[in-house]
Amino acid sequence: CKPWMTVKPTYSMLIPGERPAAINFTITIDNNVARSLSAGREVLDDILILRLENGRDYYITIKGQYARSCFGTSVDELVLYSDPIRQVPLDPIKRAEKYDPNASAPLCVPKELWRIIDAIYEKGLLEKDLFTTPGLADEVNQIRECLDTGAPFGTFRVHSMAEVLLSFLSSLSVPIIPTSLFPTLEVDAQNIQSYARRFLEELPPIHYNVFVYLISFFREALLYRDRNNLSAAKVARICCNCFMFTMGQSGEEQSSTSMQRRNGMQLIMLHFLETNAI
Repeated sequence: CKPWMTVKPTYSMLIPGERPAAINFTITIDNNVARSLSAGREVLDDILILRLENGRDYYITIKGQYARSCFGTSVDELVLYSDPIRQVPLDPIKRAEKYDPNASAPLCVPKELWRIIDAIYEKGLLEKDLFTTPGLADEVNQIRECLDTGAPFGTFRVHSMAEVLLSFLSSLSVPIIPTSLFPTLEVDAQNIQSYARRFLEELPPIHYNVFVYLISFFREALLYRDRNNLSAAKVARICCNCFMFTMGQSGEEQSSTSMQRRNGMQLIMLHFLETNAI
């Protein structure tokens, strides 16, 4: 079966006269699957074969309808629609009929990002252990649904809001920071300003808008570090975890060159958080 589906049990034995057995089919939509579904590279459609020993084969068709989500989509696509993403057709032909493919983006940053940051800004900058305390699973699911459907937020805990923000950024189909912008040399006090300048100049336009918006928000949150227990170093790590995809294929590569470049990027994030470089 396809990677997004699991079948339990994969085999079993039924003795004549026993009660009927159940076969459970589970579909799991993780970040990778969501990206493929949003891009039209995958569909929830598969055919399984139930094989009976010394008997006939039964073909089982599994179909599902993906409820489109802003999680697993790119910021470049999200800024194209002022409608909730759930109302945007997955089918590219239907999407082109509803929205002019040649029209300029009506938004500077995704509305979903603005909604969640605005909610945290209004209610949560003073919250203790902001961005480190996990939210409630039920609230997190409800907030995600509000972002996808455009429904107003309920009375949710700030920590649930913060968790959704980090989840949204981590799940983007295209990271805010392309791997091509990772520093290739060791970052130090002598070259960090030139790296930071080049970094801003080479960010794609929408990614630049989102990056500046997020850094401005995190700077504001750091003004209340005595209350929310944030620090610039902690926020820089959060940025690295959410703004980019993990580099490297092998464990050795991940522990050497790519980790050095990641650490260099973390220093650049720290530079933006602690200075007026933007």
